[in-house]
Amino acid sequence: MSIRTITTLLVPAAAFVAIGCSQESPDPHPAASPQVQAASAAPTKTGAQMWAENCSRCHNIRPPQSFSDAQWQTIVHHMRIRANLTGQEARSITAFLQSNNQAGG
Repeated sequence: MSIRTITTLLVPAAAFVAIGCSQESPDPHPAASPQVQAASAAPTKTGAQMWAENCSRCHNIRPPQSFSDAQWQTIVHHMRIRANLTGQEARSITAFLQSNNQAGG
């Protein structure tokens, strides 16, 4: 094959690739459909539900009266990372435990 033949074949191919790369690609994350938006707007779980679901995976559930408010705050703070809880989930669980703790502060 001569250099002229190779050049004749490669130049159009290179132009095709360059044109294809310069065009904008479609958005890989288009706006969510109304059905997806409605599903993501589902009601959030209560602190009691999150406490029961998350803590029971590894522990026998203790009643909220088992620890004082300060102790529950410390316990949930330490377990947040291990249980992969968001800050809001941890706050909801802590609020539930403290509001149902008759022992108080």
